[in-house]
Amino acid sequence: MKNAVKIFGFAILVSAFYSYVGQTVPQKITYPPESATLSADMTPFELAEAGELIVAGKGTCLGCHTIGSGADPSSLRFPDLGGIGVAAADRVPGEDAVTYLAKSMYEPNDFIVEGFLPGMPVINRPPIGLNDDEIKAVIAYLQGLGGEPTITLATDLGYTTEVADNPAPAAAAGPPDGAAVFASYLCNTCHAVDVPTAGAGPSLYDVGARMSEAEIRESIMDPDAVVAEGYVAGVMGATLAAVGFSDKVTDQEVDALVQFLASKTGGS
Repeated sequence: MKNAVKIFGFAILVSAFYSYVGQTVPQKITYPPESATLSADMTPFELAEAGELIVAGKGTCLGCHTIGSGADPSSLRFPDLGGIGVAAADRVPGEDAVTYLAKSMYEPNDFIVEGFLPGMPVINRPPIGLNDDEIKAVIAYLQGLGGEPTITLATDLGYTTEVADNPAPAAAAGPPDGAAVFASYLCNTCHAVDVPTAGAGPSLYDVGARMSEAEIRESIMDPDAVVAEGYVAGVMGATLAAVGFSDKVTDQEVDALVQFLASKTGGS
């Protein structure tokens, strides 16, 4: 009996000790990205500051791009944006930096940087859906990476996002289409499903032959549970968080997505 009491007392002391240690270790608190407020009287530098918030938040840019990482370009899946404020002027003959940066957002597949694969979404469309002023803020920020921002909200980029006055009525309710769900949450930005070539993320060309439906579901809902070799933990989770995946996706959409990916068995 005495031994049992001693063991119990020792267990309480150990538990209390580790609880104390846990409380003394600084806790890392992660805050959601700040939202950017834009106004017509902003200077280029103020616009660039707002653009930095958009790049890190709503724009989801840092889910794919690094900034000044110094890494070998061959090890990156999308171009590093360090110095883009200067480099943009030399990317396409006859195009100045602002024209190139605007086109890279409104028509991202019009020019692909050598050594990289296409994959950047049109960011003025859902689910990212930046408006024209937000895109100008992002461009001002990118100009400041190696150069100086020059544009304001009054700058004409030559593009205008059309906003439907009378949106089309919703389609009749029915089971969601897995391929449509895959595209709507920008999964196709990083993952190929029709070819074995890897992009920003692993190819899912044969994922149905490699993983069970339960494993596929886990990789969607908890992407860091198992990270494919050669890839970095946190990237997919951050990208999904940026497009509001967990807040928007329905159980039916997840089921459809799992079924769609399970059907990808390598050419079938």
